Amino acid sequence: MRKSEERGRIIVATYLLVAVAILLADRLSAPMPAAVENELIFISDTDSIDASRGANSVYRIGLDDRGLKRVIGSIPHGDGYLRISDIDCEPVSQQLLIASLRQDLNGFYHAMLDGSGLHLDKPGGGVPLSATRQIAIAPDGMSILISRRALAFAKPRFNLVAGDLFTRQYNIVKLAASTLSYHSPDWSPDGRQIVYIIEESTADARPWYALAIAAPDGSDDRIIFETELALADVAWSPNGAWLALEMNSQVYKLRSAGSGLTQLSHHPAGASSPRWSPDGKRLSFVAPSSFSGFNQIITMDADGGDIKQVANIRGEVVNGCWV
Repeated sequence: MRKSEERGRIIVATYLLVAVAILLADRLSAPMPAAVENELIFISDTDSIDASRGANSVYRIGLDDRGLKRVIGSIPHGDGYLRISDIDCEPVSQQLLIASLRQDLNGFYHAMLDGSGLHLDKPGGGVPLSATRQIAIAPDGMSILISRRALAFAKPRFNLVAGDLFTRQYNIVKLAASTLSYHSPDWSPDGRQIVYIIEESTADARPWYALAIAAPDGSDDRIIFETELALADVAWSPNGAWLALEMNSQVYKLRSAGSGLTQLSHHPAGASSPRWSPDGKRLSFVAPSSFSGFNQIITMDADGGDIKQVANIRGEVVNGCWV
């Protein structure tokens, strides 16, 4: 009787091992899902609950104005909820990073593009990551750039901080001063360079803005463009040839070599946060709606033509990623 029971257990165990092996083989041999290139991910407080909490959420929507979905809702923090200042994506590894200007949040939230796996990613060493204005993840899915407030100054001034998701060691690569800030970092498509905005402001002169390109550790930096018009955002095109700018509340493009400045948007109420499509043929941006309290998400081709409204969203909208 015992021998027959033991033989039965062996048969069952062998069957289960074979079944698991077949299942794993099927999954490993199955083709990877194709990259989605028709959705936008953005920040909004369109949910009235978020607005009343002083919080906001992460949404995604199709370019056909369908499938609006909140992928990450209000994030509890302290006695209330977190207000998100910026998000960035890495479509290949499907990662989503979430930053906040809260001074008591040492780190950033990290999740998958579908909202799963949300957790607080804290630094393991180096400088703290409180009061994060912007965040950018490199094409390798590991290296991180952050525009972080320097708390030593009464007026908001921002350092540029670099680190990675593996060691979680973060260090200042561009140090703010009483009149100098670094913000809006982005990565070149090959991950070998970074671009960022320099903002200088003094009590007795008009603000001065510049675009700089450097190595990821901040070395070999060079200014490619200077202006007295307010520079608020920059995004590097997928082919590396162009930069999309938010300047003077409109969208411009500029060759990454620093020439060919061209205004693309002419929205009467302004345009913000330009983002490139994965193929580099189009740009998305945000513009105020003609309806009070609403904002539009708009796309256009890389030369400023073929303008299309994707959505009209009640509440604030900050463009994030095109995936």
